[in-house]
Amino acid sequence: SYCALSALSLLSSLDRIDIEKAVDYIASCQNLDGGFGSMRGAESHAGQVFCCVGALSIAKSLHVIRHPDLLGWWLAERQCDSGGLNGRPEKQADVCYSWWILSVLSILGRLNWIN
Repeated sequence: SYCALSALSLLSSLDRIDIEKAVDYIASCQNLDGGFGSMRGAESHAGQVFCCVGALSIAKSLHVIRHPDLLGWWLAERQCDSGGLNGRPEKQADVCYSWWILSVLSILGRLNWIN
């Protein structure tokens, strides 16, 4: 969804798809922990959270995120003792997740939620 919406946005062609249907599908991928999976019920993962929130931002639909503070908490909880960030609970920190997580926290206006 993110790649499609991003490309269409760059081409000024978002009107070629049913944005509401795309937004509804993305919103359906949000989990009870606040994160997003790759499909309904799939495990929340930082990379997928970026793709979903980025797509919603492009679609000007951040308002469909249920409990944005819970999502912010899930993202902030990815910070490890080392100061790095992991993609999901109980995994090692990896620099790629810093980009995914910091980008989403920035989109949500919650960068100050981590050290």
